[in-house]
Formats: sequence, C-alpha cells, structure tokens
Amino acid sequence: MSPRLIAVAALLLAGPALAQMPPPPPAAPAAPPMAGDMRAMHGRMMGQRMFPSMSEAGRAAIREAMMAGDDRRAARQKVDAAREKLLAALAADRLDVAAVKRAMDEERAVAETSRNAKQAAMLAAFQKLSVEDRKAFAADSRAMKDRMGKRMAEWRDRWQGRRGRDGARGDMPAPPPAPPRPGDAE
Repeated sequence: MSPRLIAVAALLLAGPALAQMPPPPPAAPAAPPMAGDMRAMHGRMMGQRMFPSMSEAGRAAIREAMMAGDDRRAARQKVDAAREKLLAALAADRLDVAAVKRAMDEERAVAETSRNAKQAAMLAAFQKLSVEDRKAFAADSRAMKDRMGKRMAEWRDRWQGRRGRDGARGDMPAPPPAPPRPGDAE
C-alpha cells in the first residue's frame, strides 16, 4: 500500500472523530418589556444613575416631579395632530399662510402647556429639597451635561471619521443622480 493511500484511508477513518459538534440552538428571545416594566426600569435607572450625590429622599422628590405633569401620550397626540395640520397646509396646492400659522401656534401652545406643567412640578420639588440636595442636584446636573457633551463629541467624531473630514463619504459610492423632473430640458 502506498503512503498516499494510507494517509487518505486514515483521514477517512478519522473524519467523524474530527467533526465538530453542532452549535447549541439559539436562546429564545426574551419577551419585550411591558410599559409598566419600562416605567419601573426608568425609575430604577434614575435612582441609580441620575443625581447620585443626592439623598434618597431628594432623588424621590425629583423623580416624582419628573414623572408628574400632564398625560404625555395625550400631549404627544395633540402635538402630532397639530403637526399634521401644518404638513397638510404645506402640502396644499395653494399655500394658506394663516392655516400654517394657526397650526404652528397650536403646536407651540400644546408643547408650552406640557412644559409649564413639568416646570411647576420641578419648582415644587426644588422647594422640598434640603440645601445639600439642591447643591447636589446642581452639581450632578452639570456632570450629566458634561458627560452628554462628551458623548455627543465622540459621536460627531465617529460620524465625521466615517464621512471624512471634508464631508466626503469615505469609501461609499456617490449617490445616484436625481431623476429628471417633468419640464426639465433634455
């Protein structure tokens, strides 16, 4: 028997022993969190991450104020309805400037009402805080702003790195030319 034939026979016999086990089946996806779960999770995250220098009582007062106010979903629906009125007025064949302004005013009024309710809740919460908690709130708020600024700068740097400093899209192909519009000279 030739050495080549022996090597082939050895490989054929050893093949099943060298075969890999199949990977385990993927884990079943976790059920998506329910709305109540998200609110509880938000509260836990807020207590753990936000305002860590404040006392537990101070964090509770701020958390309550941040969650208080008007019904967010209803306010969002009102803003969306006003925005849709604005877009409908803009999409009309004839521009009705008065309708556009009314829709803009309505959107701003809904947003302002919601913002005023949140501001009133925060003012009430600030009055409940001790001097130490107010100072801690201010310091923690500044630190959060700085962290967010750094994150945004990192994101901007990554984005510009992908696009290139001159705004070019790196190795991405150029976008296709725009289709001709009706009435354009050919």
